[in-house]
Amino acid sequence: MVDSRFFPTLGPFTLGEIAARAQLTLPDGAPGERKFRDIAPLESASAEDVSVFSDARLAASFAASHAGVIVTSAKLAGLPHNGGHILVARDPRFAFAAIGLLFHPRSLDKPGLHATAEIDPSATLGVGCQVDSGAVIGPEARIGDGCHISSHAVIGAGVVLGAGCCVGANVVISHALIGAGVRIGSGTVIGGEGFGVVLGPTGLMCSAQIGRVLIGDAVRIGGNCTIDRGALADTVIGQGTMIDNLVQIGHNVCIGSNCIFAGQAGVAGSVTIGDNVMVGGQVAISDHLTVGTNARIAGKAGVMRDVAAGEAVAGYPAVPVRQWHRQNVFLGRSVQKTTPGT
Repeated sequence: MVDSRFFPTLGPFTLGEIAARAQLTLPDGAPGERKFRDIAPLESASAEDVSVFSDARLAASFAASHAGVIVTSAKLAGLPHNGGHILVARDPRFAFAAIGLLFHPRSLDKPGLHATAEIDPSATLGVGCQVDSGAVIGPEARIGDGCHISSHAVIGAGVVLGAGCCVGANVVISHALIGAGVRIGSGTVIGGEGFGVVLGPTGLMCSAQIGRVLIGDAVRIGGNCTIDRGALADTVIGQGTMIDNLVQIGHNVCIGSNCIFAGQAGVAGSVTIGDNVMVGGQVAISDHLTVGTNARIAGKAGVMRDVAAGEAVAGYPAVPVRQWHRQNVFLGRSVQKTTPGT
């Protein structure tokens, strides 16, 4: 059961409302007016809960689950189950995510300004904002309607946040223009100086970093990430892109729309990344490269050359994924041949 101390639950909602939220069709004869109270895992769901079955490896749980409603695919729906109501979705996980936000929407708890928040008189705040204790909003900053600035976050001079943004605790944002509906995890730094180190005759010098960070609508940035501002041009994050915790984005990087970056990935300066790119955990992308639209980069890959649109790469250095598999098979067989007793 969801802990209501941390996650207040709306509802209950009717089966018809649940299906409509996920844009699913009710099966013939399904009781559209019957109400359900919450979402839950297959293993612990009750007859009043909605659950999801998207992995055939969980077939035993699907068969034994007491969930009143289960969202699944047309293929998996044919497996044995408990007789609860089945909602068929092309992408069950996506549909279930929409249903989850019906029961547990992200919203402001206490709009208002805490007495210890420091807001420059020249800053502008929209309607219904929540600014928590110790937060700092600098001169000429513009905060859109319904934003939540958490404790001890620092919004620097001239920064713009669109409506409905959520900024976590201890976030620092400078030199940035940010769209609507952006969520930024705690401890993240956006707009800091890039690593523009130049070796000269007298030693190391840090060059000026005079670009900005431009972030599109509905971007999600996890905790303890760093996104450096551009050196001359801007660093750009396209709308709908999702960035996990502990990700580093270097200066002048341009990332397209609807990309995914898993934890501990690092992108060096002046890389251009197309739309719908998936980057696995602990991937390292070298500077001044281009990664094409719809490319896939497997976890721990080291990208040292351009990646073509639609290409899937893996390994260190990264190569086409089929080549990487062949290399591993060849290496494994070679080791067996040279190992005594094999």
